[in-house]
Amino acid sequence: MSPVYVQPVKTEIELDRHLHSGDELIVERRQQARVGEWVVVESDAGACVGLYSDNAEVLLYTLEAAGQPLSMQRCNLAVRGVVIGMRSAL
Repeated sequence: MSPVYVQPVKTEIELDRHLHSGDELIVERRQQARVGEWVVVESDAGACVGLYSDNAEVLLYTLEAAGQPLSMQRCNLAVRGVVIGMRSAL
């Protein structure tokens, strides 16, 4: 299994930069993240992206459909990887 994969973005998300439907996140497979890294996690809503912080809760945005951000306990996150780049569809 490759240590890096591409995670497609299927909705519009406003993070520190705007992600558009069709953009792709370049993700390094890791189960651990450091504070300040953008992570891709698995949730009941599918793949989500969020800023890993030292707060008890992490705000997550689904990559698969429009919707309100999700709040999850950091200790319950199933980290799939850390975002290391982005490829824009524009």
